[in-house]
Amino acid sequence: MPRTTAYWAMTAASAAVLAWATWPGAAHNPATLISRVDLVAAVLILAGLPPAVRRKYGSGASGWVPRLVRAGGYAIVVALIMVKAGVEQHELAARLSGTQLAGVWFGEVAFLVVIAAYVAALLAVTAQRPPASPAALGIGTGAGVALGVAVYALRPLINYTPETGRWLPLVVGLAKVLAVLLLLFAAVRAAIAAARHSARREAQRPRINALAQQGFAAGICVGISAALLVSILGITTIALAPHTAASIQWTLPDKIFTPGRGASLAPNAVSVFEGAFSRAAAGYVLVLIIFPLLGAGLGAWGGLFAEGDTGHRPGGGGGGGGPDEPGSGPTPPGGLRMPDEQGLSPLDLEGWAGGWDELAEFPELDQESPDRVPAGVP
Repeated sequence: MPRTTAYWAMTAASAAVLAWATWPGAAHNPATLISRVDLVAAVLILAGLPPAVRRKYGSGASGWVPRLVRAGGYAIVVALIMVKAGVEQHELAARLSGTQLAGVWFGEVAFLVVIAAYVAALLAVTAQRPPASPAALGIGTGAGVALGVAVYALRPLINYTPETGRWLPLVVGLAKVLAVLLLLFAAVRAAIAAARHSARREAQRPRINALAQQGFAAGICVGISAALLVSILGITTIALAPHTAASIQWTLPDKIFTPGRGASLAPNAVSVFEGAFSRAAAGYVLVLIIFPLLGAGLGAWGGLFAEGDTGHRPGGGGGGGGPDEPGSGPTPPGGLRMPDEQGLSPLDLEGWAGGWDELAEFPELDQESPDRVPAGVP
C-alpha cells in the first residue's frame, strides 16, 4: 500500500508539473494543442500502464537498481515532454501548410506510441518477474547512458563541420565513420557481457534462447537509455541556444538532393511530409524510434554470439562438450567406460583392461593345473 500511494503521489506531481509547463500557449500555434495532447497522454500512460504490466510481470521490484532505473526513466520522460513543448512553441510558430501539419501530427502520434512503449518496457524490466536479468538491466542501462553521452557529443551523423582547409573535412569524416563503428561495437559488447552474466531462467528452455533473450533485453535497454539521453540533451541544448538546432537535430530534408549538384528537385508532398514528420518531438522522433530497434537487433546478435563463443551451439557441436558429443554414451553399471575400439589392437585392449588374467577367471582352462578335469571324465 505505501508503494501504491507513493506512486500515485508521484504521478499527480508529474501531471501538475507538466500542466504548468505545457498548457499555456497561443491558440493559433499548433504546438499549443500538441503540448496539451502530450499532457493528457502522459497522465494516461503513467496511470494506465502500471496495472496492465503488473498482471504479467508483477509489481515493481524493491532493489536499488530497479528503483533507480524507474525513477530516472520517469524523470527523463517528464523532462523530455517539458522541453519538447518549449522548443515546439518556437519552431511551430510559423504558418504550416496542410501537408506539413499532417506530418507533424503523424510524428506526434508516433512520439506518444514510442513513449508508451518506453514506459511499458521500463516497468517490465524493473518488475518482480522481469523478462530480463538484473545483469542485462544494469549493463544495458549503463552502456546506454555512456553511448548516449558519446552520441550527443560526437553527433556522428550530423554534418556540422565547417568546410575550411583541405584535410579537416576528410579527417572529421573518417572520425565520424570510426565513431559510428565504435558505438555499434560497444552496444554489441554490452549485450554479450549481459548475456554471459545472466543466469538461465528456465531449465527446460534451451540455453541459446536464454542468452539471445538476455542479449535482446540488454540491447533494448541500451537503445532506450541512449535515445532518451540523446533526445533530452539535444532538445535542452536547442531550448537554451535555438541557433544550434540545425546542427544537432536528426531530421530529414524537405528537398531531394542529387550528389554533387545540390537541390535538383523541388519539394513534393512526400518529401515535405517526411521532413515535417522527422521534426516531431523537436527533431528527435527518429532517434526515439531507431535507437531501440537498432539496439534490440544488435543485442540479439550479441546474445547469439555469446552462446556460440561459450561452446554451447545447438546439436552439441561446440567446444564445451555436452550430452550430444559423439562417443559420450551412458556409463556401464560397473562404472567403466569402454574406449573407442576403432584402430586399437588386442594388445592395446589388454593393456587398457589392466592386464586381465584369463586363467585366474577360468582356472579349468589351465593345462598344468592338477585340478583340471580331463574331457569326457564325469
